[in-house]
Amino acid sequence: MYLYFLRHGEAEPYVQSDFDRELTIEGINAATIVGKALCKMKIPFSSALVSPLVRAQQTLRFVSEQLHTFPQETHEHLTPGSDPRTLFSELKHFSGDSHLLLITHEPFASTAISNLISGTNESRVIMKTTNLCCVEVGSIIQKAAGKLLWLLTPEQMKLMIQT
Repeated sequence: MYLYFLRHGEAEPYVQSDFDRELTIEGINAATIVGKALCKMKIPFSSALVSPLVRAQQTLRFVSEQLHTFPQETHEHLTPGSDPRTLFSELKHFSGDSHLLLITHEPFASTAISNLISGTNESRVIMKTTNLCCVEVGSIIQKAAGKLLWLLTPEQMKLMIQT
């Protein structure tokens, strides 16, 4: 299984509720670039799982405008304070050859990636806005069962779509 962790695009800093923060113009542009880069990479996504927070939902919308159609589900277990073990348990419902796009937040993304590749929170993977990370896991999704394949910044993805 391939897990593609995408942190949402840049969001407005101040609103009454963190849940309702929307993408800025820069966040929209970066999410569109991610979608174009993913299209160029021809990743056969099986499904997208997205946090219910507005900025993550908007990121999915702008990314998916550039891609083929695939199922999209909102998951409560992708929010900033979620426990990665809950996500790992949910992922057992997907087949071993799945390619899953996970649109999420910090510190959840870095914690989940660190747990998958090292079994601890100590690997210090930091996911900036619209960073995209691919982790390969086997049929058993658990701590230290994953392999970090790559991590791309928005700048790298912009270069990809220009060539």
